[in-house]
Amino acid sequence: MKNDLWVEKYRPTTIADVIGNEEAKTLFVEWLENKRPTKKAVLLYGPAGVGKTTLVNVAGNEYKFRIIEMNASDTRSEKAINRVATPATSFTGLDKFSSEIKGNLLFLDEVDGIAGNEDRGGVNAIIKIIENTHTPIVMAANDIDIEKLRPLKKLCVLIKFQQTRIPLIIMSLKRICEQENITYEFEALEKIAINSQGDVRSAINDLQGLSEEGRTLTEQDTLALGHRNKDISMYDTLKNYFAAKNTVEATNILSYSTVECDDLLMSIGDNMSKRYTDPTKLAEAYNYLSLSDVFRGRVGTENWHLLKYVYNNLAQAAIVDPESYKPFELVTPPIRVITLFWTKPKRTLLTNICTKIGTQCHTSKHEAKMLFIPYLRLMLQQKKNTSTLIKWLKLTPEEVTFLTGLKMF
Repeated sequence: MKNDLWVEKYRPTTIADVIGNEEAKTLFVEWLENKRPTKKAVLLYGPAGVGKTTLVNVAGNEYKFRIIEMNASDTRSEKAINRVATPATSFTGLDKFSSEIKGNLLFLDEVDGIAGNEDRGGVNAIIKIIENTHTPIVMAANDIDIEKLRPLKKLCVLIKFQQTRIPLIIMSLKRICEQENITYEFEALEKIAINSQGDVRSAINDLQGLSEEGRTLTEQDTLALGHRNKDISMYDTLKNYFAAKNTVEATNILSYSTVECDDLLMSIGDNMSKRYTDPTKLAEAYNYLSLSDVFRGRVGTENWHLLKYVYNNLAQAAIVDPESYKPFELVTPPIRVITLFWTKPKRTLLTNICTKIGTQCHTSKHEAKMLFIPYLRLMLQQKKNTSTLIKWLKLTPEEVTFLTGLKMF
């Protein structure tokens, strides 16, 4: 029971199943049906866990759209967005002419994340796609009061989602308890619903974490919930993740972390050998971590429905041996990030040298690095008649010293 996530098991499959936000649901369905002249894109915004993404998926399926999903906060550059979005909005598949498929629906989740410091033309790329396509485009965000999103908002129908009302969350929890044959005190469900702060997903996770077979869920049990914090840093994420007692607890921690998935995978890998000292347990944990990494690769830029398998395997890695947990000193940030930071000057120097070789020898920087650098290094180390070569390649004294002492790259 504990290993099957109830948020997945009881995920809505129809528009009617999505609880709360009836006005927002109606507006979205009207836009999707195109009953009246409207804009080509819609932006759903509001708190996390209130059903924005779920509504898009179930409504798209009900209205026979092929949903192409992309997490915009992870795909921020113009090039990356165009790689997925342009084909999705430009080409018509043969199955569109069947009665089963109406066509593509492009779904860009977390567009508020695209407006950070790393944005490299991502917002402008989305604007161009909206202006030039006839494909419906749906976007979702938690916060739209960001300066960079202002031109995007002008092109969209804005639909606001509110926190799900507490009575509706309680009703949903009661239905799950009935399905799982769990006896409960009403006050316990009420406390779980209130603690969720309108986040249905959080409430279901908490219900599963507190429920035990053959035992009544009481109000006393909810005291362990504490106050929900939705912004967990890297350090706090790792600390709570490695101390998790079950998969539900680990999944909750991962769900509310503000750390990017790729950084989290690297940091968990760096700290895993400190968490498990038994080689057999360590191997098992690394196996789950490697599966998470495989699924992260398969997510790519559009298969975001596979992200749950990334977190499911990470959750399993955290509880290979929960009883053996002892606090330890965490390694953070990821070692790879630290290494890249300290080696950046050397990497920049090597890139500059490869550029000079490429210009003179009419080759790519990659070929210059792999084919020319080893021989150039040997010639410079021998210090025999190299002045002409140095002058021809326009190498600086610093670059010559770097190549002479180079051991590997």
